[in-house]
Amino acid sequence: MKRLSFRDPLSQVYLKDDQIIRKINKNEKFFFESLFNMNFFKIMIENKWIQNTEIKDNENHTEINHQKIDNFTEVTEMSSYQLFLAGILTLDIAITSLKNGYMLKDASAWNVVFHNGKPLFLDIGSFEKWDNSKTWIGYGQFIRHFLIPLIINKELKIPISKLFLTNRDGIYPKDAKNKLGLKVFKSLKYLEFIFVPSMIKSPSINRKIYNSTNTEMNQKVLLTILSRLRKKLLSLEPLHSSFWTKYTEKRDHYSKKDIDIKKNIVENFLKKNNGKTLDIGCNTGEFLFIASKYCDETHGIDFDEDCINFIQKNLDGKNISLANVNFSNPTPSIGWKNEETLGYIKKNLNYFDTIIFFGIIHHLITIDRIPMIDVIELLSKLTKKNLIFEFVSNKDKKFLELASVNNELYKNHTKENFEIIVKKFFSIKEIFELEYNNERTIYILEKN
Repeated sequence: MKRLSFRDPLSQVYLKDDQIIRKINKNEKFFFESLFNMNFFKIMIENKWIQNTEIKDNENHTEINHQKIDNFTEVTEMSSYQLFLAGILTLDIAITSLKNGYMLKDASAWNVVFHNGKPLFLDIGSFEKWDNSKTWIGYGQFIRHFLIPLIINKELKIPISKLFLTNRDGIYPKDAKNKLGLKVFKSLKYLEFIFVPSMIKSPSINRKIYNSTNTEMNQKVLLTILSRLRKKLLSLEPLHSSFWTKYTEKRDHYSKKDIDIKKNIVENFLKKNNGKTLDIGCNTGEFLFIASKYCDETHGIDFDEDCINFIQKNLDGKNISLANVNFSNPTPSIGWKNEETLGYIKKNLNYFDTIIFFGIIHHLITIDRIPMIDVIELLSKLTKKNLIFEFVSNKDKKFLELASVNNELYKNHTKENFEIIVKKFFSIKEIFELEYNNERTIYILEKN
């Protein structure tokens, strides 16, 4: 049995035989049984706000069992819009629970993951009976984990995924003020959530239980606080505009016919190979949306946060999982002993049936200086079977732009040498030449 989470001493989480087990004390069994039988809680599960659960008794403790989710996006791989949606979900759960006599005792961004394109709340141990208090103990944490990171992201363009790699407990007001400088005075929100708290010592929260005669008034006050937080969060909804979100409209190194050739290659292949598919460098999602029509699971990663935001906003119910990951510098494993949160490569080894790898290799070779053989080797470790690969030769217009004065370094970057390298890991099944840009070739490869 492998321990997955230990930070909540009342509710530790383990992995056993593909089952997620949350151990709780037997004296908490009645609380969780009552909670799980509440109509509002069942509705939240039906709406896929919260993962499904069941209670089982063991010798010395009670277990809450969850179905294992094989692949999900945590906050260290979320885009700003995904964090925004995770914050909305957290508040909606808190508001719904409060109306029914329950509350969330924390507001951590780590409680929510993205699975199949939607936010999902995992931490069942966060629920407790509301104690009639007018204060929310999770208020400060919500600001640190959602509002302040979105403000920092908006003003300084620091990706959410990078913020949480080094700030597990979110961004504290004092640190945010130092980062923002004079920008902290741009908005009343910034003054309220960053400047003022950074200038005063945070008071301790007294969780006083109020008399039952005050219950209705206290609930109304707390609902007002939560609703106000929600409005503040809505005002921070991220925009999405970058060079890469407009790339598909401006690219001049492909003809429309070449784009159609690439789309047809992907569509025809995935009609017959409909397993788990990953699009690396998914940009605005044109190939992701094709894959989602046929595949059991469709995943996309891109280094550009705005591209992930763009796709997430335009999913329209499609079952597509997204992560803000730079393939040349993927998310590392972090946390205690570097084992709490697995890095992107480690958790996805041999996971995908097909990988789409279009228009990236020349960036990795010329900008990141990663040898071709290393790229192919890593791709072979991520896919169980197939790779759809676009080779870009050293005579390609964009390759020459990126290589610039260093072009002589890449004189061996030819189609012939690529085929020698790739055969160490894959067999070549099909080759497609583009018509307008004849320096680019699409390969259908099968893992050896």
